[in-house]
Amino acid sequence: MLGRYKINEKLANGATGALYLAEDPERGTVAIKLFQLRRNFAKPVDAETASTRILEISHALTSLRHPNVVEVYEAGRNEGDVYVVMEYLRGRDLSHFIEEKSLGLEEIFRIVVGVADGLGHAHAQGIVHRDVKPANIVYNRDCGEVKVTDFGLSTVAGSAKRSPKVFAGTPYYMAPEQVQGKGLDARADVYALGVTLFQLVTGRLPFQANSLDLLVPKIEREAPPDVLAFRPELAQSGVCLRAIMDNVLQKRPQDRYQSCADFIEDLAPCADVIVNTLS
Repeated sequence: MLGRYKINEKLANGATGALYLAEDPERGTVAIKLFQLRRNFAKPVDAETASTRILEISHALTSLRHPNVVEVYEAGRNEGDVYVVMEYLRGRDLSHFIEEKSLGLEEIFRIVVGVADGLGHAHAQGIVHRDVKPANIVYNRDCGEVKVTDFGLSTVAGSAKRSPKVFAGTPYYMAPEQVQGKGLDARADVYALGVTLFQLVTGRLPFQANSLDLLVPKIEREAPPDVLAFRPELAQSGVCLRAIMDNVLQKRPQDRYQSCADFIEDLAPCADVIVNTLS
């Protein structure tokens, strides 16, 4: 038991804690993420700082109500650790679908537009995700539901493990300003979603390297490869997709899409053209 919640089983175990399936007398089945901060932080004061920050973020997330954002119900403390109660999502994260290469272009575009819409709603409430990536997007193929999860909570919980060359987030998806340690806003999430779109469409990341030291300069200075080089069947209908990728992966925040709404405004009609041409 965790308060009024009956823990049924452990769903996953990660570096910052574990995810459990639980039963809530009021809501039914829920998911509970337990952050084991005392294990991650050597100094109690650092664990307390992380606890406070996670609770602040979680409280803000309880105000979000959007079909493409995981619903967070509440958060609290348990014997020095922090737990977050959220809706239980029946689906798999996008990294599984990328590995299986099982998503069609129509599905990909529908997923990314949904994620962009959900992120835009969060941005309007002043919440920046900071760790947009396939592993934080859950897709239920049976019903088409797609949800963004884990709004930066793990980056806070794992901050004790960071060094000057390890960042809060997942480096492959991080915008140049993020790897440089500069202030972030919604445009960093837009960039990360662009990387995710590139990977979904091509099966590879725009920037790859064997080490962080080699990866960071690529993110900062190297132009991304042409997305159409990996999908030759889109040579005619996908010209608009090339323009979108060139925009969303711009190095300077002021040069890329300024909001998720701007991104959707170009992506939605482009997706229609591509899908209708290939069908």
